[in-house]
Amino acid sequence: MVPVDPRFDSLPRKGERDLYDPPVISGYTVSQVCYVLNYKHELVMVGIGLADEAFWRVLHKGFFVTGSPSTGKTLFLEQVKQIISSTTNPKVKELVRLRQSPRRRRDLGLFVAEGVTEVDALFRAGRKVREIYCCESFAESAQGSEFLESRNEDDCLALKLGSEAFAKASYKNSSDGVLAIVESWSLDLPAVPQSPSLALVLDEIEKPGNLGAILRTAEAFGVSNLLLSEPVLDFFNPNVVRSSRGLMASLRVNAGTKNEVYSWLEKEELRVVGTSAKSSKPYWDLGLGKGTAFVLGSEKEGLGEFWKERIREWACIPMEGDASSLNLNASAACLLAEFNRSVA
Repeated sequence: MVPVDPRFDSLPRKGERDLYDPPVISGYTVSQVCYVLNYKHELVMVGIGLADEAFWRVLHKGFFVTGSPSTGKTLFLEQVKQIISSTTNPKVKELVRLRQSPRRRRDLGLFVAEGVTEVDALFRAGRKVREIYCCESFAESAQGSEFLESRNEDDCLALKLGSEAFAKASYKNSSDGVLAIVESWSLDLPAVPQSPSLALVLDEIEKPGNLGAILRTAEAFGVSNLLLSEPVLDFFNPNVVRSSRGLMASLRVNAGTKNEVYSWLEKEELRVVGTSAKSSKPYWDLGLGKGTAFVLGSEKEGLGEFWKERIREWACIPMEGDASSLNLNASAACLLAEFNRSVA
């Protein structure tokens, strides 16, 4: 417990009002105060901005918890919103490590998301956002700062970064000035029946940008379950988050070995359809219905022997040009759009 500083005597007394104007402590105005209110008979101050370096030291570099001399209760002061300008700040270094290292992401169970749209999608999907970082000089039309203010009441730490610190932590060529650290979640195959109307299996997918784009397409077309069969990539790679626009958080995505994924398809009694240029049946002649699973292989190798031995129904995507194959996301879009047309 840190000593009580007498300057806190000037804080509003309990019971005076539920909402107070920004107080002055020995001449130091506490700027950007969002709320000072009575909560369960305690004074709680939220969203304090730094006004003076001396006050910063009193708050012991960001946090201050002490017995309140005015109430006899506990006074909580949340993280001071000092701008982090140094590129060697530990939080900036951690953002970089999480962006670059799949092992770091796995060990900590955390990943980085960047952009207002992406971070907002994670919030809306109910994912746990631990920390938000904003850089006003990177934000367009103050979009990042406005988003940060809109998230004041969420249970996450909100901090500001200087331009150099943000540039080091950022991985996008263009940015709206928002970064977040988010808790990852389990991709284990569900043990309980899902009864999917439409499932999509991606075998040995290796490009994060491709996976992100397919996740966005799958969400748009209403895929019930997306399964990753022995993926070669990290699902929480920043490029997956970016390419999916954060929608990777709102889909049911699971991963497993080829045997585990195939067993799950059998247990769900799904009609399993593979795609191959050697098939003579166009995908629009499949007569699709609910309870279908499409299986797509990697762009480089296609579907290997494991799937060729188990899939009984194949279709092709006819092409008129000289291209030997379509981008994986384009192939998925063709199949998913046809499914929706067939069951409409």
